[in-house]
Amino acid sequence: MPEPTVPGPPNGEKPTTEGIPRRTITRTAAWSVPVALAVVATPLAAASPTGGVILFDYPEYIVGPGMTYGSITGKVVPNVGTSLPATVTLTYPPGWSGPGTAAVNPVDGTFTVNGVVAPGNVGSAPLAASSSGFTPGTTTLIVALNPVPPATDGIVWGENLATTLYRSGALLQTYAVTPENLNGPGTLGSKSIIALAGGYRDHNSYLIRSDNTLWSHGAGSNACAPGTTPTIAGIFGFGGASALLPGEKFVDTVAFTGGGYVLTTHGRVFSWGFNTSTGSLGNATFGPDTNAPKVVINPQPDVFITAISAGYTGGIALDTKGRVWTWGINDQSDLGTGLSGNQSVMKPVILQDGTPISGVSQIRGRFKGGLALRNGMVYSWGYGAGGMNANGSNSNQNYAAPVLTGPGTPLTGVAQLPKFYHEAYHSAALRSDNTVYTWGYGSYYVHSPSSEASRVYAAPYAGGLPAGTITEMALSYYGTHIRLADGSVWNWGYGAYGQGANGTTTVYLTNPVRALTAPGVPVVAAGFFPNSHGGVFARK
Repeated sequence: MPEPTVPGPPNGEKPTTEGIPRRTITRTAAWSVPVALAVVATPLAAASPTGGVILFDYPEYIVGPGMTYGSITGKVVPNVGTSLPATVTLTYPPGWSGPGTAAVNPVDGTFTVNGVVAPGNVGSAPLAASSSGFTPGTTTLIVALNPVPPATDGIVWGENLATTLYRSGALLQTYAVTPENLNGPGTLGSKSIIALAGGYRDHNSYLIRSDNTLWSHGAGSNACAPGTTPTIAGIFGFGGASALLPGEKFVDTVAFTGGGYVLTTHGRVFSWGFNTSTGSLGNATFGPDTNAPKVVINPQPDVFITAISAGYTGGIALDTKGRVWTWGINDQSDLGTGLSGNQSVMKPVILQDGTPISGVSQIRGRFKGGLALRNGMVYSWGYGAGGMNANGSNSNQNYAAPVLTGPGTPLTGVAQLPKFYHEAYHSAALRSDNTVYTWGYGSYYVHSPSSEASRVYAAPYAGGLPAGTITEMALSYYGTHIRLADGSVWNWGYGAYGQGANGTTTVYLTNPVRALTAPGVPVVAAGFFPNSHGGVFARK
């Protein structure tokens, strides 16, 4: 999705651009090391004032318009022989408001500022803390906003169990057809679809409508939807601690096996569904399951989420600095955090040396793992069976490492990662030279029209692709979908659910077939992504 409107960059930082069994941050202040050293070297002694410095724990704090910042913290570090002040004076930029002073802890010099409110417009400016005789400290207060995608009409095809394609009637839609309605108090009117995502098979699909409502359709299994049945859609309620803020709107939704997530303009993520023992809701609990949206806890005050994705039973988030955060089930190194055990709050995805990955422009979830695009290279983590990490083996990977084309050779020049169905067992990437690279399980001929062999390294698709520039890709359960610049859509791989949209339920689409709306009538699409286990949604 597009990057949020973020002024800056703050503090000189460069901004970023944008057959397998199922189921099972530490907050570090930016100044903590130097402050700790300073405290050891300069014990807090009562004497006549001789100066010192005031430091904030983070160089920036970021929220959406009109929001209240979390705790803003810092420390007064006195020089030898200097007494600590009782308070620090706070000076706010125009438009921001908060308390005029903060009490200083007489033992360790720390201070906390609560109740700072951001203005209603996007911007950034410094907050200063001062005290007589001390060098003032500053931090940057930022207000950011994620854009709302334009509403669109849509067409769908493929598996329609429990009417997860928002279509009444046939269980399989073998041609692309228009979603009919929500079969409830709402309808799918003209240009009403902001985003749509599919859960597992008949469980549910999720849809953001242009009136800023979030809907679900399907069987409603595992508390993954509010009162949904195959014939009646449900609308999610947001109230109490999960109430939307003034002006806050939904911008994207994704699904995992048993629930989903939605991202807002204000960088907040809400979750619902399966949570027992997995921590999939990201709200510091391991249960119970719930069909009432909960706020996913923000891990740090300098984190503003710009994009979301989902793995098998957990979430993935990208922030303004290109850092990647994951939570949920972690029994197969799913999260790439270097940690063991399921996680109920966001943790940073790390590189092999243990440092958090940054500078990422795109994230994608796949079966029990994830992918990130960074400077033209694809990084993978998680479950490795079938070569899903493209590291030359079937091993799991509890950190993000480059996808390889051979021993020690990273895949480079990648322009785009496809949209993934969260249980996809194969992976792909689109290079800037229009080459499609694939890896992972090879079932249903996703890598080659002549072989179902898995790939432990990334390699170009071995079949013939239609002539034209590929502008977008998507991966369904065992299928691959591409859209060309002329709007045509082509599909190959598994076809038994009608994913080819060519009027058939052919099991093996060994070569790309063109998606049709009726016999001989090609689909013309503006974008698309997998909707459910065997369904596809395309924007008109």
